[in-house]
This record gives sequence, C-alpha cells and structure tokens, in this order.
Amino acid sequence: MNMMPSGGLLLLAVGWPLFLTLLLVFKRIRPVVLHLASWAALPALLASLLVAPSGMRWHLPWMMLGSELGLDTIGQMFLLPAALLWTVSGRYARAYFLKQEQRTRFYLFFLPAMGGNFALILAQELQGFYLGFTLMSFASYGLVIFNGTTAALLAGRVYIGFVVAGEVMLFASLILATYATGSTTFDVVRIGLIDADNREIVILLALAGFAIKVGVFGLHVWLPLAHPVAPAPASAVLSGAMLKAGLLGWLRLLPLGEVALPEWGGVIIVAGLTSAFYGVVIGVMQRDPKILLAYSSISQMGIITMTMGLGMLAPQAWPNILPGIAFYALHHGLSKGALFLGVGIAGSQDRLQRRWIWFALWLPALALAGAPWTSGMLVKHLVKAYTFYAPTPWNTLLLMLLLASTVATSLLMVRLLYLLRPSANPMGLAPAAGLVWPWVVLLLTILFAPWWLRPSSVQAGYMQALESLWPILLAYFVAMVVLRMGWFLSVQPVSADDLQLFLTRSVKSLCRMGINWAGIRYTVSEVQRRNRVRLINMVAVVMARIKWAEDYIACWDVAIFLVVVMILGMGLMA
Repeated sequence: MNMMPSGGLLLLAVGWPLFLTLLLVFKRIRPVVLHLASWAALPALLASLLVAPSGMRWHLPWMMLGSELGLDTIGQMFLLPAALLWTVSGRYARAYFLKQEQRTRFYLFFLPAMGGNFALILAQELQGFYLGFTLMSFASYGLVIFNGTTAALLAGRVYIGFVVAGEVMLFASLILATYATGSTTFDVVRIGLIDADNREIVILLALAGFAIKVGVFGLHVWLPLAHPVAPAPASAVLSGAMLKAGLLGWLRLLPLGEVALPEWGGVIIVAGLTSAFYGVVIGVMQRDPKILLAYSSISQMGIITMTMGLGMLAPQAWPNILPGIAFYALHHGLSKGALFLGVGIAGSQDRLQRRWIWFALWLPALALAGAPWTSGMLVKHLVKAYTFYAPTPWNTLLLMLLLASTVATSLLMVRLLYLLRPSANPMGLAPAAGLVWPWVVLLLTILFAPWWLRPSSVQAGYMQALESLWPILLAYFVAMVVLRMGWFLSVQPVSADDLQLFLTRSVKSLCRMGINWAGIRYTVSEVQRRNRVRLINMVAVVMARIKWAEDYIACWDVAIFLVVVMILGMGLMA
C-alpha cells in the first residue's frame, strides 16, 4: 500500500533500530554501524516533532502479526521525551564505552530495547503493543547484567523474574480483553470493557502486570537493584523512558474516562501514595546516588499512579487529567534521565570540573523538587488541582499528603546533591566532550521544552511560584538541621533488596516470639518449640519452592520458550 511520508517516518522509527541490530552481526561494517547506532533514535525524534497527531492509522498486516501504527496527542507526549532520551543516551554511550567490543555488546541490547519502546508507543492495537513491550523488557535484561558483576547478575535474576511474571499477567489480560470485546484495537477494547463480564479480572491483571514496570510499591524490588549496576546511559532510559511504558499501558487499555471505577480508584490512590512516601523514606537513607535516584523514581511514579486513581474516581474529569499525566511523565522522564547521565560523569579528580557538574545537576534536581519556574512547578500545580475531584473530605487529605510529598521530594534532592558535592568521593567517568554535550542538550530541553508543551490549563504566575518555593525552603532548613547534627553522615542505608529483607526479618521475629500462623501464643515451652520448628520448616519449604521457580523462569531458554508460546497464541488469535 502507498504510505504517506509521515507513515513512513513512523515505520522507520520502529524499524531502523532493529535493522541496525541485525547489521551489527557483520564485523566488516561494524564501525560504521556503531556510528549509526548512536543516532538510531533520530527517526523517532523527527516523527515526534514533524508528524501531526491525528486519528489516521497505518495498517501493516506483514509486521508483528498485523499491526497498526499511529500517533495521537498522548502518543506524541510519550514519544517526544522517549525519543529525546534514547537519542541523547545513544550519543552518550558512544563516548561512555571506549572499546569497540563494549560498544557492540551494549548496542546489541540497547537498540532492540529502543525499537520495542517506540513500537509500543506507536501501536494502536493489542498485539503490536504487547510485542513491543515484550521486546523492550527482555532486551533490557542485557543492559542490567551488562557489567557481569555478582551484583549485576543478582539484579538480572530478580529483574527477569519480575518481567516474566508481568508478561504472563499482561498476556492473560490482553487475551481476556480481546475475548470479551471481539477486537484488538485499543479504542474498541476500552469501550467494550465497560459492560464486559470479565472486566474486573482484566483490570486486575492489567494493573498488576503494568505495575511491575511502573515500580509500584511491593513490585518495585527490581528497580533499586538494577539501577546501580546498569551503565549510566542504560539507567537514563530505564528510568526516564521504559518506566512510562507501564503507565502508557494503563492509559491505552483501561476504560478510563468511560466509566467510574471507585473501588479500583481507591486502591490505586493508596498504592500510589504508599509508593510516593516509601520511595522518599528509603531513598533518603541511601549513600549511592544511583540507588537514591531509583527510589526517587518509585516515589515520582507513585504520584502519577495516584493521579490516575483520581481519574478513576471522576471519569467526567478525565479529559483534563489525561494531559496532565502525560505532561508529568514527560517532566519526570527528562529530569531523571539528566540526573542519571550527570551522575555518570561525576568522576573527575579536578575539583573545578566537579563543581560545575554539581551546579548543572541543580537544574533537574530543582525541577523534580518543583522549584519556581520549572516544569516541576507546573506538574505540582496540575496534580494539586486534580485532588479536588476526590470526594469530601478525602480531597483535603490528599492535598495535605501531596504537599507533604513535595517537601519529602525536595529533601530527597537535597540528599542527592549532598552525596554528589564536589568534596565527596568521585564516581562515574571524567567528563569528556562526547559525554558532556549530549547532557547539556538534555539540560537545555528541561529548561525550555516544558514551557513550550505545557497544558493550557496551567497558570504560571507569581503566586504559583511562591507556593512552590516554601516546600523547598522547608526541606533545605530540615536538611541543614540534619547535617548540623551529623545524621547525613551517620544514617545507615537500607539494603536495595529492602522488601525481601523486611520479610525475612519478620519471619525470624515471629519465630523468636513463638507465634504460629493462627496467631495463638502458647505458654508451654515444649509447645512453643514444636510450633517454632514447624514454622521454620514450613518457611524453608516455601522459600525452596520460590527459589526453584525463580531459577527456572530466570533461565533464558525457558523465558524465550514462554515468549514464543505467547506470540504463537497471539498469532492464532489474530
């Protein structure tokens, strides 16, 4: 079929990174391909800037079991920051890895993950989205374990286990949604789910499956393990672009704005707020800046999750809430990507170089904190307005919690800047021209792009600026008090596998207390010992089964087999 130039640009955005991946196999042309690979996201970036959002679709029956590519307003809001981050990170990676072997191995995973990310953003139907999501998730495994250290392999095991679990839930959700609605197109599926008999199970599976990628509390364990071991350009796209894939999945699949979902809305609001505060509390204790940034991502994605829950409570307000969610995702993606790339070049031994890098890091840090005249001020103002859609008196409580989270996020950024201060131990690489200029481009984008793309409903007057200033001043005052008392130096970081550590300690505490699962405490010492032994044996059996399941699904052949089975099932369905 004759495709319009814009349609060809969308197809090139997905196909070009995958084509370059295949070309990397040929050693003779590899140096040229590696140079092209650093610009592989350029077609997607051009598409986000030049292709006008519309309802026009391009049907591609020969690609991905029959796919439709298109670009609407929300897709553009997700494609623009993703393409920019992939472009900047791709150029950054070329200078980050000095040896050709390292570059080749990095791009062999980086390019498929990029193609999958663009495919899921542009896909207008279930199977294209799912295949893009799967490709991105499994290719990212190579980015997590890239360094090959013990910590990287452990993080990879945890990551791939969560990925497989999420893929199974997501696949089941999409199959049930297709069965209930008789279509694979997102627009039809969302409407069809309103009266579907299996609507609740579809929503449950979709929320849980995508929550793993978003990093919602309880399903976040892979995030603080993966970020400190992944290379800086990989961390930038993992946090800045790939986390948003789960959010986009929610927006595409769920019947948001079509029907009120008060029960699910309440659950999502609680989960989002829990993630927001949990990420800050654990993150502020960290001494590794990359782990701190991972918990910051958990916190920020919790705020976005909470906002989506508000939309479930008030479907009539969804047309106003949806652009705000997309804008928040853009703001967080750019700022967090800039912070990770900045941490990656904080390894200079020259105190003067460290000082100007540190001052440049203030821009994305202040943006995440919501400082006046930053993109953070705009999104905080939006979310604050959305809290009034909650029923009284919950809207007042949500507003207070939101203000508290703003102070907490500011304190987290103060902690980050303290860890990266010029007098601290250097980390990362020394700043070279090939590392600095992509980072500077991203910083300039953070400075100007949000004001160009801001929703029309946002006011940016002096009153909003003053409202955004006091949480930062309060956080600075608290930080100075804490620093004066020496707590910044003495605080002990919580392990990155915090949830697993908590569960292990809880079980040991129960064993020491002599409490059985029924909650009955016996006073006879012999019965206490018998119950304690029984409980320990039961926990050991359960942990052994979990360990066996984790080892089984972490094997590449098993994971690939599961993916192939899913794809074949999707092909039979199509």
